[in-house]
Amino acid sequence: MTLLERLPYILFGIVVLLVLVAFPLYLLFGGLRTFALGPLRRCYEGIEIHDAPRPGDVVFLYHTYRGLLLWFTQDEHRVAAPPADAERLLGRLLRFNLTWGMLSYGMLFVPFVSLGNFYSQRRSIRAQAASNAASVASEERSA
Repeated sequence: MTLLERLPYILFGIVVLLVLVAFPLYLLFGGLRTFALGPLRRCYEGIEIHDAPRPGDVVFLYHTYRGLLLWFTQDEHRVAAPPADAERLLGRLLRFNLTWGMLSYGMLFVPFVSLGNFYSQRRSIRAQAASNAASVASEERSA
């Protein structure tokens, strides 16, 4: 049997070793904690968020889900930001859930929970923004 004939078997053996040995070791030694954190951090790029709400800010709470096969984690995001940035971030977090959240055993529930929470928080953001605008208008009239 020549090397060219054995090549598929060699490649198959390498893939099996990687799947059975290297990948579990990666997950056990930190891969689970950092899985999909890069894309989650990118959701916040270009978004102005504050530690405490400032005048004109809106506040929302959203959960993101990430995981791989049998491993699953939920992260809570409490955000204070200007209304436009808050809505943009909320959309990005929804998109994150509908991609990275679908890789675990929670894939059956993630879309429903994510969409329900998204619409609820978006409604809350818009109501807070309208309330902020109304209070600013009433302050201007009284001044």
